[in-house]
Amino acid sequence: SMLIVLPKSIDAITEVDPMASTFGSFEIAKSGMMTYNQALQVTFHNVANVETKGYSKQTANITSMVGNKSSMIAQGFGVTVTDISRSRNEYYDTKYQLTNTSYNRYKTEAYYLSALQDQICGNVTSDDKVNLTDAFDTFTDVLSHLVGNPNNSTIRTQATTTAQTFTEYVNGVATKLQSLQAEANTEIKTCVDQINAYAKKITSLTRQINTIEAYGNTANDLRDQRSLMIDELSQFVSVETLEKAPADGVGETQYYVYVGGQMLVDTYNVNELVVKQKDTVSNINDITGCYDVAWADGSSFSPYASSLGGRLQALFEMRDGNNATVVDGTITAYDAGTKKLTVENTNCNDLLTLNIPASDGEITINNRRYAYNSFEVKVDADGKYTYEFNLKDTNDELMQIAVDKSYTAHAGTSVNAKGIPYYMAQLNEFVRTYAQEFNRIHKQGLDLNDEAGIDFFNATIPANGKNYVMNESVNGLDQGFTSIVGNPDADGKYQGSYYYMTALNFTVTKEVMEDSNKIACKANGNGSSVGNDNGDNIQKLSKLKDDSQMFVHGEPDAFLQSMTSALGVNASKASTLEKSESNLLYSIDTNRKSVSGVDEDEEGSDMIVFQNMLRNQYKVISVMNEVLDKLINEMV
Repeated sequence: SMLIVLPKSIDAITEVDPMASTFGSFEIAKSGMMTYNQALQVTFHNVANVETKGYSKQTANITSMVGNKSSMIAQGFGVTVTDISRSRNEYYDTKYQLTNTSYNRYKTEAYYLSALQDQICGNVTSDDKVNLTDAFDTFTDVLSHLVGNPNNSTIRTQATTTAQTFTEYVNGVATKLQSLQAEANTEIKTCVDQINAYAKKITSLTRQINTIEAYGNTANDLRDQRSLMIDELSQFVSVETLEKAPADGVGETQYYVYVGGQMLVDTYNVNELVVKQKDTVSNINDITGCYDVAWADGSSFSPYASSLGGRLQALFEMRDGNNATVVDGTITAYDAGTKKLTVENTNCNDLLTLNIPASDGEITINNRRYAYNSFEVKVDADGKYTYEFNLKDTNDELMQIAVDKSYTAHAGTSVNAKGIPYYMAQLNEFVRTYAQEFNRIHKQGLDLNDEAGIDFFNATIPANGKNYVMNESVNGLDQGFTSIVGNPDADGKYQGSYYYMTALNFTVTKEVMEDSNKIACKANGNGSSVGNDNGDNIQKLSKLKDDSQMFVHGEPDAFLQSMTSALGVNASKASTLEKSESNLLYSIDTNRKSVSGVDEDEEGSDMIVFQNMLRNQYKVISVMNEVLDKLINEMV
């Protein structure tokens, strides 16, 4: 027998071996075996990852091998896999991420607006359909029964009880809205933490990708994982990516990720988002400890910009949205010694709609925020307000410039969305306006003991649980308004304006609750009603529910109905947009999977094809073995 030594390469065959065409057939068969074996492995890899999230179908790109260019005969020398590519469409990726951002924004909005609707309007899906309007109507119905029975102790007790039930319902709604605000605040921090975590994973994957691809390979699986990270990131914020190949092929590929126009990832570096609890609040009923977000590199973060998108934008709008209601005015004076800033010509000249915090608030001047300890309000003969803010640490030179140039000051944070603070403000306006009108008439009458009526509705002082003596004057002011409640007056009572009355502390005056005889049912007309059993004053109080001049929207019921109706429309709109974006997202994902997804039937067909191609290579080897056996062994 004769030992056959195969050459190491095709070049060796074509350039050295005189029997190149003979042994070249072995090389061709060998290339086929290696190529189709690799193609089979790629197919197996696809099948194994059918259910892997974010995986893209991979394809072994096969091409023929060209022989020695110096040869006079253009002869092929088999087949080879030039590279393994992944099926990916950048258009669908971008479209998916944009839609995912919109979907998650509306999904978050729909959740919080639905929760607001349940609290304010009542949960219509439950058997208990009592809502704010029902609680108010129950109270006014009992008042109407008292009109014909002003001396009936049972109805008087019912009146105070239903009034307290109404105020407690308002308190309960406001407390639950605060809980929703706290939930949104916590979720903001969670979202920021997840954004930072995804950013770090992206930088790690980029490093691995560049390491592998530096040797000419393509890191398909790692690129799939990075694309999946971008998909996941897009639910929180609007994301843009940019990949730059090195100039002249020298160096590493740069990969950038942008969030709201700001750079989050710069190849291997992360510009993290930092959360910090604020020392100030923006609205009178806001929870304390709201998170502020900033970039680690010191650049400003815009939480209310429309370019932010995703869950994070919706959470900020729901937590802080006040329908762009702030106190705007012209800075006219600043005292560097007392750090008192005077603001005039303001847009808010009614304490019933004033919702900036009494203390630890913030005021924005020339795009810079300053904290204030407290503020005072004074009113002139025309009913115009002058605000004096007692600032904390500030820059005296900048403050003087603000005065000299008549800068505009903005007290509170303007967020053009109807979030939790907006509906809190609506509740505040309702209880303040109705309580002021009710108390004004109530104090004009006489109680069952022929004593002048006192405040029926009141506000609880958080520090001591006592009630105010509610001051009512021009636009709710009485000889100036001070934001900090001082010591009690000579009678041991605390004076306060209706600004201090909010949905959180709205209540029935303790004296009235403890003694229903304090309800001033009688009219006090020059003493003629003293001792008479008339209910003229309670009739006026009962008619307040039909006072069409009380609110812009008309009577109290109309105000509540307008508020609940607007909330219902907004909730329905968010829900509709969520469903629309969900359908669009599903459609885009389906189209994307049609390009990048793995089809089991298609892969099964490829397996059979590659298996047959391998079998053919084996046949070539077998045939060549017989040929060489005849040629070498049987022709000696």
